[in-house]
Amino acid sequence: MSTSEPRVSSSDADTPAGVRTDRLAPTPRLSSRGLSIALLMTCLLPLCGLSLYAVLFGRAAQHTLDVDVQLDRRAVPAVGGGGAFLTEVVVIENQSDQDIPNLTVDLNGQYFLYQDAPLSQGDTLVVPQNIFATKSNQRFVPGRYPITDVTVTGRLPSGARGVTETLFDPETGAAIDHE
Repeated sequence: MSTSEPRVSSSDADTPAGVRTDRLAPTPRLSSRGLSIALLMTCLLPLCGLSLYAVLFGRAAQHTLDVDVQLDRRAVPAVGGGGAFLTEVVVIENQSDQDIPNLTVDLNGQYFLYQDAPLSQGDTLVVPQNIFATKSNQRFVPGRYPITDVTVTGRLPSGARGVTETLFDPETGAAIDHE
């Protein structure tokens, strides 16, 4: 058996020793036009998907929550059971024939309250306005700013989120019919 040297072609003479040129694949290159189109599609595809989702499933406000919202001044029990004190409150009455779990109430779109316990059918929730807080935990001070809208959200029996937005006259505090 004789060992012979491998043949070297003229194209192999220019490559370094030990590098096989038959295994190198061309690298994909993206033109500036292709890059622009790819970036545009990256932005437009999620936007179109979310728009289609909104059209097919509708806004959350399309599913109304059957509650009555009022602003009032009532006596609220003091902490520790030492009597009651008169304060500004938000009154929410469940007028539906179902319990409303995951109840969230917000004043003017800025001050929030989340109630974990469901609001039973026919029950009324009386909440002092001074316990509402922003996401940075700043408390609402009744009388400092007028309440112009109260939004109540909760889970409907279908699993969808129901929303009721009640607008109030900033001067009188009376509910405004926006039908």
